[in-house]
Amino acid sequence: MHKKEALDFLCIPNSSGEVKKQRMQRAKEEEKARKIKRVLVMKGKDSEEDILILGKKLKGDERIGIVTFPLHFKEYQDIIKRAKQQGKFPHRVKVEGILTNQTGKEFVYGELGLEEEKIFEKKVDYVKNRKNKFLDFAKRVVKKIIG
Repeated sequence: MHKKEALDFLCIPNSSGEVKKQRMQRAKEEEKARKIKRVLVMKGKDSEEDILILGKKLKGDERIGIVTFPLHFKEYQDIIKRAKQQGKFPHRVKVEGILTNQTGKEFVYGELGLEEEKIFEKKVDYVKNRKNKFLDFAKRVVKKIIG
């Protein structure tokens, strides 16, 4: 069996309930399979904040894994790309998806997140600095609808 490369950071997006349980289980599996220097539960208010906070911890040349479902990981990749272009995330960081199963609800949530990134290719910023109040309202409504 091929030995997986070590990770400098195993990043787990903050969550609750079954999603948290699934992410923590997947993180434990990964810890058994490879050397991990540091586990970090990301505590941003959303995915953009997670990436900004993580970007401040990294220096470059690290290898990180993000534990989440496939579409959410793709959203993180899009945000990281923009954050690098804006000088808010170091270059030469290798990012790997440590993927969990994706439920139907997560599929919908993931697709909406990806569409938001496509439509609003904007400056990566903290929630408090963003100006699109309608988008924030719409996201809260969708979250309530899909749970």
